[in-house]
Amino acid sequence: MPVKKAETSHRGRILIVDDEPDFLESVDWQLTKRMYQVFTALSGEDALDLLRQERIDVLVVDIRMPGMDGIELIRRAAGIDTDLQSIVLTGHGGVDTAIEAMRLGAINYLRKPVGVDELDVAVQKGIERRDLVRAVRERQEHLEKANRELTELRGQLEKALEREIDERKQVQGELYRIRVRESLVETMSYALRCWKQATRQTKIDLAEESGIWTASIDTDGTYRTRTMDRYLKVASLPANPRTEDVLDTGYFVLSHCSDHPEMKKELENKIHALENLIQNLPSS
Repeated sequence: MPVKKAETSHRGRILIVDDEPDFLESVDWQLTKRMYQVFTALSGEDALDLLRQERIDVLVVDIRMPGMDGIELIRRAAGIDTDLQSIVLTGHGGVDTAIEAMRLGAINYLRKPVGVDELDVAVQKGIERRDLVRAVRERQEHLEKANRELTELRGQLEKALEREIDERKQVQGELYRIRVRESLVETMSYALRCWKQATRQTKIDLAEESGIWTASIDTDGTYRTRTMDRYLKVASLPANPRTEDVLDTGYFVLSHCSDHPEMKKELENKIHALENLIQNLPSS
């Protein structure tokens, strides 16, 4: 069965796997003196059980063992802890097998009998490599988290920008519609002014002669052009004004003010400006 040492301040956590109890005892004693926390196991099965329970930095395993050999143990140990660093121990003639173990991820192989100084150096390099692997992974995880946060923030900013653009379009559209309404009143008012100046007639005459607007008679016999009057002030304009009627009125008046070229030119400008505004009116 695996042997677990008491928790102390240590340089690293080492699991040594060998089917020779005397070897385990000797290496355990020497590495413990060098401030490692040492775990031991006499078989691959016991080693796997311990790896499932403990966080081990470096696995030191003999290649040749009855039952599960060191090659199989390294392969299965990597499935439990991908950061685990493995060192293989081999006797004479086991170099090819040790090389195979290194293909599976072992970082070094040492020949038996191994000196404690040599083993100490190899173990310390394994711990340093594990620390580096962990640091790289943590850095990668940090970067991935930062990228996810940046992606989320980018999405939020894009949505906020889309909302701002939509709101700006709505405001611009509303301002544009206000400008159209102002242009309707300007065109209608100036057309009525030109009409009166050119013909010396009233807006009632304009309504009757153009056939565009309706003139009605009140109970007291007074003629009124209530519909036309609504187009002479922005505040009284209908929600959906009759833009074509205003343009038709402008063109009708143009045909009657040839003797007043300056007023005619000004009215033409106002009509064309209104047409351009209507043509580019954004949809609601």
